[in-house]
Amino acid sequence: MKDRIRLTFTLALLCAALNTAMLASDSAYLYLVQGIPGRDYSASTDPAFPVDILLNDEICYQHGLAFGTIAPPLTFVPGSYDVKVSVADSLAPCSNSPFVDSTMSLKAGEEVSAVVALSQTGSPALLTFTNNTSPVAANMGRVLFAHAADAPAVQVTLTNTVTMKTYTETVNPGALVDVSLPAGTYTIEVDQGSTTLVPSTPLTLYSQSATLLFAVGEASSNTVNLEIKTVRDVI
Repeated sequence: MKDRIRLTFTLALLCAALNTAMLASDSAYLYLVQGIPGRDYSASTDPAFPVDILLNDEICYQHGLAFGTIAPPLTFVPGSYDVKVSVADSLAPCSNSPFVDSTMSLKAGEEVSAVVALSQTGSPALLTFTNNTSPVAANMGRVLFAHAADAPAVQVTLTNTVTMKTYTETVNPGALVDVSLPAGTYTIEVDQGSTTLVPSTPLTLYSQSATLLFAVGEASSNTVNLEIKTVRDVI
């Protein structure tokens, strides 16, 4: 009798785990990033430039998302979503007229980063990047560098602080670079030709992790920043 109860309990746990996995694979996941410095929007705008984000004219998903903030991943039913971004209103969130009105598609099992950024014409836009969420090997770290800045192609240089080995990638505007490097401590620098946009910055790549890097801001205004989000246990 005890064996039957144990077997029934084990099967119930297995079914629950399978259902959870199926639900996860049927969902889509979204990071929202505010990548426009206030002074690049207008001379009188708060540098933090908090914004509200409205989806499908129904739900105000983000209230007061400030420049440089990466919102935690949200779970969505796959489909097409209308995204409206407006200057934050603390009393009536998402009530201001949008300065970005865009459509975004999310697929089942997909993880997307949507960045409120300045396009190559200097106009506010919504740039989307699909993240690689496949398992990362032990003792390796994945780097996902998204070029969401108002700048031409940039050179990204990562230097391992122990081995001093360097890794350099050229990234075009609106592109995402996906590389795997040995886990460890690094510095990262972003340059445009002979001009340094982001000076040498410490970066740790953890084993079996994915590090999301977003270059945001505007090169001509010297406001390019590097926003970083590490996702552990990508296995």
